[in-house]
Amino acid sequence: MKTMTPEEIIKKYSDAAKEYDKIGLDDEYIAHKKMALAVIDELKLENAEIIDLGCGTGLSSVEFFKKGYVVTGVDITPKMIDEARKHPFEKLICQNLDTPLKVEDNIFDAAVLTGVMEFIQDPLALFKEVNRVLKAEGVFAVTIPQKFPKGSKIPFDSYSKEEIEPVFKKVGFRIIRCDEFFGYKKWGSGEEIHYYGYVLRKS
Repeated sequence: MKTMTPEEIIKKYSDAAKEYDKIGLDDEYIAHKKMALAVIDELKLENAEIIDLGCGTGLSSVEFFKKGYVVTGVDITPKMIDEARKHPFEKLICQNLDTPLKVEDNIFDAAVLTGVMEFIQDPLALFKEVNRVLKAEGVFAVTIPQKFPKGSKIPFDSYSKEEIEPVFKKVGFRIIRCDEFFGYKKWGSGEEIHYYGYVLRKS
């Protein structure tokens, strides 16, 4: 299935920006909280610097703000970035995640990529960038949409464990754990997206 183009993603999420948090919470969306808490548990740090990739409105970083962590948010959609300004991000960067990240090497304790892999054109290139910006032994938490049934018309990418795990290892991440859980229902069709929730460490 063809992944949405950057222009299509910006249009889709610009239209949804104002109502995004309400839509997500009404849909019993838990991935943002689940992955943030997994990072906090794995880091076991009182102070940490986080990069939230595809931060959207900032919902995926709420648990980090509660801990007093310093968070940099990155998102492709300007209107999502505008909504994210209601949260205490240290910095917000508007960019396509399929391009090199506009941050320095080895500066973050952890990275999160929640609900975003569906739209990534080149996972290997992005994971290399995540590895680059993390400190030694940095944590990477990422949701991977489980392989859709044959014939599905969902216009997102999805993966089996056999497809995605070698990519993690090739880039230099080791798998700490992987959980499976419900992601969300696709707007309009009601088709369900289920996730693998990976917690990784930079080797």
